Amino acid sequence: MDGFIEIFKPYINILIIGAGGAFLAIASSKLFARLLLGSMGAGWSRFIGSLIALAISVWTIKLILDVADAKGLLVVLITVLTAAFALGSDRVAADLVSGVSLFFSRPYQVGDIVSIAGQEGSVRAISITQTTLESLFGDQIYIRNSDVESGTIVNYSATPGHLITSLVILPATEDLNLALEAIEKSIQGFSPEMAGSPYRSSVSAESGEPGYFNIEVHMYVAESLDYGPEKTRLFLRVTNALKEAGISLAPID
Repeated sequence: MDGFIEIFKPYINILIIGAGGAFLAIASSKLFARLLLGSMGAGWSRFIGSLIALAISVWTIKLILDVADAKGLLVVLITVLTAAFALGSDRVAADLVSGVSLFFSRPYQVGDIVSIAGQEGSVRAISITQTTLESLFGDQIYIRNSDVESGTIVNYSATPGHLITSLVILPATEDLNLALEAIEKSIQGFSPEMAGSPYRSSVSAESGEPGYFNIEVHMYVAESLDYGPEKTRLFLRVTNALKEAGISLAPID
């Protein structure tokens, strides 16, 4: 009986270490994610939790190899890993390194509206190896962190508001001063959520095609994935104000 126990003792120790390491990795991941939630946000707190779980998993594997005295197995494992990297798993390593780099630079957070790796959307999740976006159409877009870091990152949410523009064309025979006054009055209070921000609306006019004026209305609105409705609302407000002031728009060809 004692001999039987001695034979299986290393395997029992391995099972205990493996189970303990798995429990510690999961518990630590959730604990740190919850502790860092307030200061880092949901995405990056889970990211740190995942890194800690990965570190504990690697440490657990090392303990198992030490307990089993599996030096030969360690050599085989290193050989297999080296071959895997040579066959393309270097992308995984690149994603991990890029994920750590993104954590320290933190160019975006969960909820930000961004353009990364040629894709636009709202950031829904950030993990060790990838970033998940939700597109305008509700699709989930999964982007490798290495692709994110190798490209240009545009964070539309980094500053408050987004600029939209509406263009109206008037015949040169119309009263330009009256038109500008009507437009400026109509756009007051268009974006109440931007009140108090340093960004201000503006109206500019210049000569267009012979016999016409081009009037551009610039307005800052709250961040959104789709600015189409806001652009339509601005155009309607401007054109309706001009019509009420008796100003005719240029005919559409």
